[in-house]
Parts: sequence; C-alpha cells; structure tokens
Amino acid sequence: MATLTQNPPPPLRFRPHVGFDNLPVGEATKNNTSSFTLHVRHQGYQPSRRSRTFMVGVDEHAYSDYALVWLLNNMVDDGDEVVCVRVVESPIRPGEKNYQDEAKKLLYAIQSKNELNKAISIILEYSVGKLHATFQQLLHIYQPSMLVVGTKGRSLGGIQGLMNTRNSFSKYCLQYSPVPVVVVRPDDKRARKKEKRTHDPGRQSYINMLAHNDGKHEADSEASSVYELERGISADEEAHRVAAAIGLPAAFDPTIKPYEGRHAHARRSRSPSSSLGPPTGTGSTSSVPATTTPDSGDDDSGDDASDGDEIEAVSGQELLTKERELTQQERDQKKRLHAMEVGEAAALLKSKEAEEDDDDDDDSQGKTG
Repeated sequence: MATLTQNPPPPLRFRPHVGFDNLPVGEATKNNTSSFTLHVRHQGYQPSRRSRTFMVGVDEHAYSDYALVWLLNNMVDDGDEVVCVRVVESPIRPGEKNYQDEAKKLLYAIQSKNELNKAISIILEYSVGKLHATFQQLLHIYQPSMLVVGTKGRSLGGIQGLMNTRNSFSKYCLQYSPVPVVVVRPDDKRARKKEKRTHDPGRQSYINMLAHNDGKHEADSEASSVYELERGISADEEAHRVAAAIGLPAAFDPTIKPYEGRHAHARRSRSPSSSLGPPTGTGSTSSVPATTTPDSGDDDSGDDASDGDEIEAVSGQELLTKERELTQQERDQKKRLHAMEVGEAAALLKSKEAEEDDDDDDDSQGKTG
C-alpha cells in the first residue's frame, strides 16, 4: 500500500539574528533610539572589508517600495547591509504589542523583495518619534554609505519649494543629510516628465540644433578639435608661460638651455684593416662587423644580413662621463626651477605690497577729503 509522504518545507533564506525592543523604555537617548529592532541575515552572508551599509526609508506608500526595490536590484551586493527605517510619529500605548506584529510583517515583505537572492544583512528599525530627528539620529549611529528615499514626484520650485521643505522629506534629506542621498522617482513619473519636456515649445532650441547636424553634437563631430579650449602641455612649457606672464628674466626660464657642443662619433668605414685593428686608446671606439648567416637560398634574409649596421663598442669610462653630464644637467634644471619659483613668490609679494600701499593712499585721501 502506497503511503503519502509530506515534503519538508523549503529552507529559509534569511535567519533571525539579535534584535532589541526599546519602545517600552520611553524616551530615546543619544546612542539609543526608541525603536523595535529586527535583524536577519542571509544564509550565505559573509561580510568583508568591501562591505557597505545602505539606509532606506520605508512606509506604506508605493514609491517607498519602489525605492527599496531599486536599491536591492541596482546598488546592493553580496556582503552588504541594508538598514530599513520605519518611523511612526504616534506614540505607543503602554502594554501594547501590536507594533511587533506589524514590524515582523514589514520585515517579511522586505525579504520577499530580494528577488535576486543576494547574500545581505537586513536591519529593520521600527521607530517612534519625529521623522527628521529620528533619521538624523540613526544616520549618526549607523553612518551608512548612502541614504535612499522615495518621492511622490512633485517638483516644487521658487518660494513654494522653500516653504515646503519641512513637508517634503526627500528635499529635507538633500539639504541636511550628512551622507550622500539618492532620491528615487518611479519610472512612470519620469516618463511623463520626459514627454512633457519633449513637447515643451520653450525647450526645442537644443533639439533643433541637433537636427541641423544630423543628431550629433558639434563637440562629437569631426571638427571637435576646433572646440578644444585647453591642450595638454609639458611642465617646462607651463613654466615658460608663467615666467613670460610675470616678466621674469631669461635665466629663470627652464626652456632656455645653454648651448653645449657635442662631438659626434664618426663611424669608421667598413674595411678589413679597420675591423681587424685593435683599439688605440681607452676612449676610442671600434667597429665590429655584423655576423652573417650562411646562404640558405632565401634572398631576403641575405640582403638583410648584408645591409646590417655596424656595432659601436663604447668604453665604460665614456658611459660614466655621459651619465654624469646628464645628472649635472638635471641638477641645473632643478636649480633654475627653484630660482624661478623664488622669483615668482617675490614678484607676487611685491605686487601685493603695492596693492596695500594703494589702498592705504586711497584711505588717507578719503579721510583728508
């Protein structure tokens, strides 16, 4: 006789961690909020040095859920921590336990929005108190990398925007949050705003400009070099322009270098007598003919071997002498740059003193007048 077996329930992806209930205590302190804290961790959660903490505001509105989903899908990675804050301004009556059931339901809803099954840690702060003060306190405690909030999509400008700062929580966060803030607007509202801007007759000038240029900006066209305002120059060229603008003498200009005659080493002609003769001195050079491979029937390889340049053998003493000359040139250049900086400072100080003297003269003339 066949027996029916009941499959075991699927394993929970999130496991509960340590939580706190500070609502019965009463007033919040500096390092302790009046809130009911629930903490769960994914079964694969492993924090690391690259782990980040994000804070997001949640409530019963749809735009709040959209901001939470956007955060979980676009910003959060494995090993990160998400702090969800739910603030209730109405006080909790003594002995009332309904807030615990509401917080657990909200936490379960947050876990269900982790559709990509990311190994993260979720903390729910179900707080009671003033909205702005509670968020500021929690920001001070957790110090997240980013604060994410939703918005209804209404843009208030001018005097109306200044008067409604306290009513708009997203605008309040943008002005007073100590951490970076991301305000998430629903896609449908962004699409309606974009369509409205597209059909606005006062915003068609830029579209008309692109239409005359086949939809391409002038800076992206082939003549973009015409719009290059500042080109990259070397440090010496920049110092030369500064010296010319301030009026320093030529001795402070690093681009003006003294003439140094260089005797080029003449190559010896390729002959049996020069190639076989030994060097006559320590500083002389000797030429050694390039080795050739036997003819293997390939004409190209034979031509390359026969046309090879001679190899110059330079003594070690000559290499040391050249290196010392280069080192001395670098030292001289550094001295000239230092002297130029000193001259710039002196010129700026002199000009500042002259301006102060002119101001004193103007003040004295004003008093006498």
